[in-house]
Amino acid sequence: MAVDANVIINERIKEELRAGKALRLAVADGYKNAYSAILDGNITTLITGIILMIFGSGPVQGFATTLVIGLITSLLTSIFVTRLLIDSRLSRGKNITFDNKFTRDFLQNTKIKFVENRKKYYITAAVIMVVGLGFIFIKGFTFGVDFTGGRTYVIRFDQEVSAEAVREKVTEAFQGGVEVKEFGGNSQMRVTTKYKIEDESSEADAEVDEMLYQALVDFYATPMSLQDFLSTIDNPNGIISSEKVGPTVASDIKRDAFIAIILSFIAIFIYIAARFRNWTWGTGGLISLVFNTVFVLSFFSIFTGILPFTLDVDQQFIAAVLTIIGYSLNDTVVIFDRIREYRTLYPKRDVGENINEALNSTLSRTVNTSATTLVVLLAIAIFGGEVIRGFAVALAIGVAVCPFTSVLLATPIVFDLWKAGSKKSAKEAQKATTKRKK
Repeated sequence: MAVDANVIINERIKEELRAGKALRLAVADGYKNAYSAILDGNITTLITGIILMIFGSGPVQGFATTLVIGLITSLLTSIFVTRLLIDSRLSRGKNITFDNKFTRDFLQNTKIKFVENRKKYYITAAVIMVVGLGFIFIKGFTFGVDFTGGRTYVIRFDQEVSAEAVREKVTEAFQGGVEVKEFGGNSQMRVTTKYKIEDESSEADAEVDEMLYQALVDFYATPMSLQDFLSTIDNPNGIISSEKVGPTVASDIKRDAFIAIILSFIAIFIYIAARFRNWTWGTGGLISLVFNTVFVLSFFSIFTGILPFTLDVDQQFIAAVLTIIGYSLNDTVVIFDRIREYRTLYPKRDVGENINEALNSTLSRTVNTSATTLVVLLAIAIFGGEVIRGFAVALAIGVAVCPFTSVLLATPIVFDLWKAGSKKSAKEAQKATTKRKK
């Protein structure tokens, strides 16, 4: 979001410079014209952050708090601090450039007929939705312990072991109901069991710990005591983390996650419809959000168990989905804002032409923002460690598909809804005229 605000400002300043304005005036007008898009984009993401704060728990609530604080601070720095720095440099008579010879003409003067090709985009989106929903309903997901309930342990060994061998031993010990996955290398496994999860006593916890130790002790090259296995204070191997979620808590978490997503959809629809004073804007934005959400869900359903890292649906995944919702809406709102601006500037121009011009004029901003955000997310996914990898992958997939939904899906839908509304109004006006003549 911080990147996007600065990209919007810089792109607007470049537009003013291309219009022939002097540098100081271009900066002033660029900031002024960028305010509405930046505020709308940040507010939509802020809505999802607040909903996460209310319905999230633990790390997810902490993430939501960080997201909200980050949004507010990035908004202040992008609008005020950068303006102060630029004005300070200009007041000292120093020049500022907003492009270079490689980026100056990037995606400028494009003439893509987005509105005319909208049926192709609809067909592509429909095929993706059908395939994705098919996998979701047939294959399903791998749910994390947050949603299923159970005890989860991350266990480090002093040598490489195979997940199959560990699974066989642990399944034998707990008589089924066990999930074993490689977690950050061949010497580290994540074990989840539902054995006696209804029993909240410390005796049950101790029993499960000892059963796990007895099942895995033979995998260590160096003799390992139960005490060393349970604690990594004096020994790097053994249980390095554990988590316990009861079935009631898991059910509550799943319910709250569903409520959070639905409330985000409703709140954002209301905000966009009110902000742009027409329900068609909200509908277009909402449909693009649903597509983004289904796309990410489909990816997790299709590739769980295939990729060499976990793709669990848990609280972190829900946080990622809600963040994608906010990010996607930010992308869509920027485009909607430009369409509204073009309709004000050129009220007699055909609506389809205004939309095409608006989409082409914001294309460089859309690509630049998505590319810079993807670079960061891919770095986190690759180097951030196993715990956060699924979260980063979900965000990366969502950010990658956002340009498709905001440019090729949300806006054409708004156009078709406008056309349908105009035809209906024309028919009603014709009927009224006919009645008056009679």
